Amino acid sequence: MKVLIVGYGSIGKKHAEILNKINKIKKIYILTKQRLTKKFNKCKSYKDIIKIDPDYIIISSVTTNHYKDLKFINENLKKKLS
Repeated sequence: MKVLIVGYGSIGKKHAEILNKINKIKKIYILTKQRLTKKFNKCKSYKDIIKIDPDYIIISSVTTNHYKDLKFINENLKKKLS
C-alpha cells in the first residue's frame, strides 16, 4: 500500500510516524517543502502525486490549502475518492 500525506506540519508528522509502524504500508510519500528523513519519500509537486498513484491519502496541509489539495486530487485521482 502506498500512502500520500499532503503537508508535513505537526499533524502530518504524527500521521507519518504512526503509518510507518503499519506493516501493510510499503511506502509513505509526503508532499512538502521541508527536509525529510530517509524513511519517507518526498513529493516535490502535484505532478509527482499522479505518478505515485497512492492507495490512501491524508490531507494535513495548512487549513487554507485543503480545498486546493482536495480539488487537485478530485480532478486527477477520481478513482481514489469514495
